[in-house]
Amino acid sequence: MEPVWERFDFAVDVSATYERKLEAVRVYEAVFGADLPELPERYAAEDRYTGALVGVRYAEIFRARSPLLVADPTVFAPVRYG
Repeated sequence: MEPVWERFDFAVDVSATYERKLEAVRVYEAVFGADLPELPERYAAEDRYTGALVGVRYAEIFRARSPLLVADPTVFAPVRYG
């Protein structure tokens, strides 16, 4: 797991599929090894924090390496701080 980013370019609301994300993390026991028991809660804490920033229950953050082109500007939902 990477350290928490100081900034991010966009977030995706993953609240509706969050349990599925945690199930997927648990499947990769060989990859995460000894960190696996605490990993789901660490992800949940980070995703809850990000979700609180943007007004949803859980959100994943992303960074863009280059400018993003959006075909429909209505895809961006208004957020609490934006």
